[in-house]
Amino acid sequence: MFNGTANILKPPGISSFAFIKSLRWLLDEKKAGHTGTLDPAAAGVLGVCFGKATKTIPFLDDSRKEYICEMKLGTRTDSLDLEGQVIREDLNWNYLSSAEVEAAIISFKGKQQQIPPMYSALHYEGKRLYQLARRGIVVDRKSREVEIFNLEVLEINLPLIRFKAEVSRGTYIRSLVRDIGEKLNTNAVMTFLLRTKSGPFLLENSVTYEQIEKMGPDILLKPYEPLKLPRYTIKDEEYQRAENGNYLIKENFVESELKIEVGEYFLLFSESGKFLAISQHQLEDDYHIYQPHKVFI
Repeated sequence: MFNGTANILKPPGISSFAFIKSLRWLLDEKKAGHTGTLDPAAAGVLGVCFGKATKTIPFLDDSRKEYICEMKLGTRTDSLDLEGQVIREDLNWNYLSSAEVEAAIISFKGKQQQIPPMYSALHYEGKRLYQLARRGIVVDRKSREVEIFNLEVLEINLPLIRFKAEVSRGTYIRSLVRDIGEKLNTNAVMTFLLRTKSGPFLLENSVTYEQIEKMGPDILLKPYEPLKLPRYTIKDEEYQRAENGNYLIKENFVESELKIEVGEYFLLFSESGKFLAISQHQLEDDYHIYQPHKVFI
């Protein structure tokens, strides 16, 4: 069994689920999970955890994602990208200036309410929205708060526009494209999407499927490497307590001071540097304990 995490560049034209399935086959590893699903048509970074490293998925901070998007004005599809059927077209974009387009895009920076697209994996009465959409059923979707931290217009060559966006988890770039088109009084469709960042995973550090074919498990990061958590060391004589998942006290640690707030998680290592567990500072009956939460040995 491989225990590690990979920052993999997913190619366009394949779903995240199918891509993970192909990786499991390639590495002969039954247990694998990923963070931050990408649409089949989209490319970009995908954090994939194998073996025991799947325990780290809830602790991987993917609260910020970054994308490079290309969109086209004057066309709208039912899926808001080129995978869908064209439902509306216009030439209103002919009357727009580059300055008007850029101002409209930049105006979306900040917190806002966004309506998810019908072609999404969100649930509605026990079914995925995309399952309903494929049957021609459109339902009302509740808007939800998202935040767009940064927006940068890269190129305007109407009707095509390219921009970079750093957004909160749960933001749909296809919905943003739709909303930009509506603000400009025209239709819009997403024509290309590349995710350049998902939490700790960056495009410049990603590996391709072909590299994995060549290097195999050597491309894996250690399970703790992508985690942005404090690191503390247990004394050798208390190793078995951690191994068995028993709670620890301050005196069990090498460090004389533990700067960990109650409820905060941290990485637990042995004196030899072996990764033991993701642990949590807890308060029980006014007594401070440090509980191994996910054990990796």
